This record gives sequence, C-alpha cells and structure tokens, in this order.
Amino acid sequence: MFLHMKPSGFWTILLPFLALLVSLATANPLSADAQQHVKRAPQVSLISHLYSNNVLSGSISVQNLAYSKVVTVLWAAGNSWSDSQAISASYSSSGSNNMETWTFSGTASGATQFYIRYQVSGQSYYDPGNNVNHQIVGSNPPASTTSSTSTTIPTSATTTSTVSRTTSVSIPAPTGTVPPGNLPKIIPDNIPYEAAATPPTGCNNFNGGDSCVGNAADMAASSERRRWQTPPRGDPAYVPSFQDYSDLVGYADIQYNSARTSAVVTVNAASKTGAKLSFNFGGTVQDSPTFQVSSNLRDALPITVTSSDGKTLVLEPINFFWQHQSLSAAQSSFNNGQKGGIVELFGWPWNDIAKECEFLGKAGYMGVKVWAPNEHVWGSHYYEPDGQFRPWYFVYQPVSYRLHSRMGTRAELRAMINSCRAAGVRVYADAVINHMSGQGTDVQNHRVGNCQLYSGHNATDYSPYYTSGNTFLINPFTGTRPTMEYPAVPYGPTDFHCERSLNDWNSGELITRGWLVGLTDLNTEKPYVQDRIATYLADLLSIGFSGFRVDAAKHIAPKSLAEILARLKNKMGGSLPGDFITWLEVIIGGEASLMACSGGEYSWYTNFNNKMSAAGLSNEDIQKVKIWSSDYPKEMPICGSWIIPPSRFAIQNDDHDQQNDGSSSRDMADKGSVLIKHKDVAAHRGFEVNLFARRDNDWHIKLILSSYMFTSTGGAGFPDGLSDCSLHYTGDQPIAGCKGVPKDTAYVANACGYTMSPGKYTRPHRDISIINAMRAWAGLSATNANALGIPGCA
Repeated sequence: MFLHMKPSGFWTILLPFLALLVSLATANPLSADAQQHVKRAPQVSLISHLYSNNVLSGSISVQNLAYSKVVTVLWAAGNSWSDSQAISASYSSSGSNNMETWTFSGTASGATQFYIRYQVSGQSYYDPGNNVNHQIVGSNPPASTTSSTSTTIPTSATTTSTVSRTTSVSIPAPTGTVPPGNLPKIIPDNIPYEAAATPPTGCNNFNGGDSCVGNAADMAASSERRRWQTPPRGDPAYVPSFQDYSDLVGYADIQYNSARTSAVVTVNAASKTGAKLSFNFGGTVQDSPTFQVSSNLRDALPITVTSSDGKTLVLEPINFFWQHQSLSAAQSSFNNGQKGGIVELFGWPWNDIAKECEFLGKAGYMGVKVWAPNEHVWGSHYYEPDGQFRPWYFVYQPVSYRLHSRMGTRAELRAMINSCRAAGVRVYADAVINHMSGQGTDVQNHRVGNCQLYSGHNATDYSPYYTSGNTFLINPFTGTRPTMEYPAVPYGPTDFHCERSLNDWNSGELITRGWLVGLTDLNTEKPYVQDRIATYLADLLSIGFSGFRVDAAKHIAPKSLAEILARLKNKMGGSLPGDFITWLEVIIGGEASLMACSGGEYSWYTNFNNKMSAAGLSNEDIQKVKIWSSDYPKEMPICGSWIIPPSRFAIQNDDHDQQNDGSSSRDMADKGSVLIKHKDVAAHRGFEVNLFARRDNDWHIKLILSSYMFTSTGGAGFPDGLSDCSLHYTGDQPIAGCKGVPKDTAYVANACGYTMSPGKYTRPHRDISIINAMRAWAGLSATNANALGIPGCA
C-alpha cells in the first residue's frame, strides 16, 4: 500500500487521491440531470450494428463539434489489423442535444471486432475507447481454433494494447475426478426489505447512508436490495464491457488434486431472475457448473455462462498449475524458492519485465516481484482535480480480479511469467485483497457539498463498479440509492464492512474493520469473501506466480488471513506449492504491543502462527509465510527479541511507500536510504550491499526496490507512457495543468545500475557491487559486467 502511518506520525502524508473525495473545483461540471453512468468519450458512440454475409453495417451517434468531420469504422479479422480495413461513415440525420446520426456499411470479410474513430478540429475521439473493441455478433463467426489467441489493437490513446480473446479448445478427457469445493453463495438468502431512498436536495448527497450504526461492523443485510446497478443492454449508458452484469454475475473456481495433476473447475454464478444456467467449457456445453480437467490440457480454458433468459457472461480463460514453464534454469542454492534475493520492478510493464528477466537470471536473483496484476481504477482522457494524470496509486484500488492492469493484459502477463521462469526467475504478485476502490471513485456521477460535480473513472478492463460516496442520483435500475458493488468479481454491499473511519491506531477493531483513508473495506471475516479471495490467489498461482506480497495485511485480522490461506491451501490440493512464499505488509510502529509483542488477538507473531495452525496449515506451510519487516533496519527486533525466528521475516532497504514526500511509513533514520528522495547513490549502494552482506540474522528473503525518479512537476504516474500528458491527454482542461510523467523505456539491454535522471527508471538492481553482495549471500560465485552483458558498467 502507500498510506500506512505510524500513530506517532499521524497522517503526515498528503494522499493525492483524497482530492477526489473533497475539493473538486477543477473537475468538469456536469448538469444536475446528467445520466448516472457516463461514457468517457461522449463525442462518439455506437448505436447499433449488424454483420451479415461479410457486410458490417450500423449507425453511430456523433457530437456536432464542427462542420468538417470524418467518422471511420476500423475492423479486424482475428488478430489481423490493416489500414485498408476501414469503412467510412456518412451523415444521416440530426437529433437533439447537438447530436447527429451517422451510418456505415461495407465489406468486412471475416471481421470479429471493430472500433470507431471520430476526427474533428485536429482531435481524434474513439469508441469504445482505450483497450476495448466492439465485438461482432452476426452470421459470420470466426472459425474455432485449438488455442487461446491474443489480438493487438489500436486504441484511443493512439498506441497499441493487447486484448485477449478465447475460442473453443480441444479438451482431453480427464483421467479421474476431483471432488468440487463447497463454494459459498454469491447472493445471501432472505434479504430483508429496505425502503427506497429519495434524492437529496440542494448540494447534498447520499454520504453517510452506509455508515456504521453503533458498534456494528457489517453492512445492513437489507443493502443487498440495492445490488444489480449495471445498465442492461440497450440502455444508452451500456457499453459492451459491461457484459450482462445487470442480470448475471459469476466466477470460476479451481480445486486441484493433491498432486496438482488434475482439477475440477466450478463456476459459481448468480442470476438476478433465478434463470436456469448453462455452461460452456471450451466448447463443451452442459447444465452442470463443474468440469473435470487433467494435465493433458495444455491450453487456457475459456468459459461462458448463459442463462435461459438470454443473458451471457464471458469469464476470463483460466490456466492450470501443470502448464507452468519449467524452472530448470533456477539456481539450486535458492532452496526451492525458500531463500534468495527478489527485485521489485516498480512501474515496469509486463513486456519489459519479460525482457529484463534474462538479466535477472544471469545476475542470480531468485525472483522478481511485480505490481498488482488485477483490474483497477483508471483515468481516461482527463486529469484529476489535483492535476495528476493516471497516478500510480490507482493500481492499489482494485475493481475486479480480472488480470488486466495498466502493466498489461492477461496474455501479456502469462507470456512474461513464462519468459521469466525460462530464465530461472520466479515471479511474485502484489495481492491487494484488503479493500477495493476508494469511496466515491467509481463509474457514476458525483456531487460534493459546494455543488461541484465530477464524473466517474473507467477501470483498466472497463468493468463497471459502484460505491455510495458523493452520489446523488437514484440508480434507474434499482430505483434507490447506490451502494458498493463490483459485479466483475462479484462483490455486493454485504461483502464490505460498513463505513467507519480508521482514526485510532491503537484499536485492533478499527485497524482491521475501519476504512483505510476511504478505501471500501472488504468484510474479510465473511466466508464468501474469504473464499473469493482464495480463488483469486489460486488463479495467480495457476497462471505461474510462485507467491505474492499481501498488501495492507495489517488491516485484515490475523484469524481472517489465516483462514484465507487455509482456503488457498485446500484449493491447491491440500498443501501450498513447494516453492511458494508470501510476505505480508504489516507496518508496526507505536502499536507494536498490539500488533506483535503481546501475542493477543491482533498480533502477527505467535498469535498468527496459532491461527494458521488452527486453520489447518502445516508447519511446513507456515514457514513459507513471511512478515515484511517494517522495523528493519533501525528498530529490529521491535519487541526487543525475536518472538518468531528471523527466517520468518522479509527485509528491505527502501520501499515504494517511502518515496512520497512526507511519508512516515518507516523510520530508518541514518541506517537506510530512500534513493529517489536522498539522491545519494553511494549511500544507497552501501545500504543495499549491507542488506545482502550482513549475516547477523538468518533472513531468507531479501528485497531490493528498483523504481524511477519522480519529476519536478510532481507527476505521480509511472514512466510507462500511459501517464504522459503529451501522448494521452485529450481532455478539455488546459494541458498546462496536467501533472504527467514523460515516457521512458524500462528495459534497456545494456543499461547500468543507477540511471539517475528525473522521470527515468533507476535500475539499482543492475549495480555490480549489489549483485555480487547478493550472490555471496545466496551461495553463488562473483560475476562481472561482461558476463552479465553490460560491459563498461561498474
């Protein structure tokens, strides 16, 4: 996470995204009668389309911005895009609100998807936008193939991005059966009545409606009456990425046998109307939601759910543990993934990490930790009220567990993991499982107390999501006020704690059930939430991750996290994988007695061990669960002695939370150095070398942050190009107010360590002194720049 404070430093960091929830003076105003859901490029949108006999036709709504304009439909056949595959649209008629209707018709042989480009007054607008295309439905479906395919498409940001598309696969017959797990229901039974809300008057909003009453921590059971907020097909606010979430939600769960050579896939789905469901597993259509697979299956398994009332839900294709790329190139001294150095590549896209892993393998790093791979809050063509353009901390506001983040798509993630494993490098994820997006950050329109209005935020896979914060409109599909709902997970209102500020760092109850700076806090005591999180973690291990960091673990009760890990263990066949590790972000300061030393209910030392054992984890499994040592290097051991052995801790010099001005998340004093703050290469190198060279305690996991220099303008995005205002900002606010980060290329084959320039990636993990200190600790012989392929570097 990026916002943990010691009680002694109470909120000394200004958290930029909170500006969304308070003063929004620079936000684009919206009329009070604006629709509840806003497309991010309202200048152009598809009305309808038809595909028959290889002819693609339809109509488009276009905002009349100038007399001269060009509207073009660009289409693809499978993964083939070409400038010649374009159909010109022509003016048809004028409508209300300065909108026009344009029509198009043309030959598009074998077309499977398309997007619309509207060019006017030197600007280009796109529909659907960024990383989504319109999928073609008609009489010419693409031919079935035997694998999952990946399509590179032009996007509204005038760059390219990869979108996964799966078709039917050949499913070998399983050699045995695996009993399915007992999955909790998505929708609770016997939902009590709740009276419909009335719209707030004046400049008011619905804030406070989901606040806790008395000592309660759970949302009211009646709040489930406010679920199903997504626009249905045919509604003006509908976009294709919303699927049929208005009526149908679900996910796929994996349960392995003990050898992890076969598995049963179970779809847990819910229909709003209670319609009968059928399930398509890679071309096999059946009424049963369970499907047996074995290690003979070498491709991802596509899954589609269809209801008897015509609704469809396309799930992400899933991979399986036996499909992992071999780790034969890994060093034997890593003790099967239990001891080694791990590089954290902060802000690196998947495709760049895939290339960098060849270097990491040569250098002797055991693994690379990447940032949260799930779908999260995104911006679009505009910047935030504080000027930030797609800031990095949006990565820590999940929208779903679909594996499409700003770093890349699921297909790109899978390719990166395979490349790294082929180089002998394990890959670890950042698992954000304590919360979802911030209150008031969703796809709806919002209003704050001074009558300023602001529109919603897209997500990286364009899934819909809802909160109640700063909302003021009645949802037209529920007839009442909004609530927390993330249908692509799916989570509904009772999957969250009621809203209560975390304002007492000596209260374990508030630390684990309060809303951390307005982030919607998951009810991790609830069996359904625990099981859904465990399914997500199993998906991470199945696609190829060797483990994960648990973000904000401190804010999940030790008992709850122990139960989540036990559920994961059971899904993985009764044990955690042999080379698995996880490390938990538990920042401990003035509350050390509560969180560590006392052994009480909220202690992450002996108490957490006892909770894991009680939940069914073996001692071998428990040894793989590490606590990230926030007391390193100045205050360790924070209890005065090692309550649990040092081998159960992961240690690190600087971390990404410390990079923000004013952060007091860790106090290292003169015993550590934050590279991008202090800008002292010699000092930083010395502390990193010492991290690996010291032998005073038997630490098994040591981490090194490889980040980027912040810019003088204060931009908080990654240098991946997606926060570059000159490349991607197309809003109507003055571009001078856009606090972006210029594009830099993360992977540079011959780059040395410590490339210290504003807005550039720093690469301390390539420093030869640090590498050799790490290698000596890991039991490897020294190396040199020539052997690493970076001649001339020190």
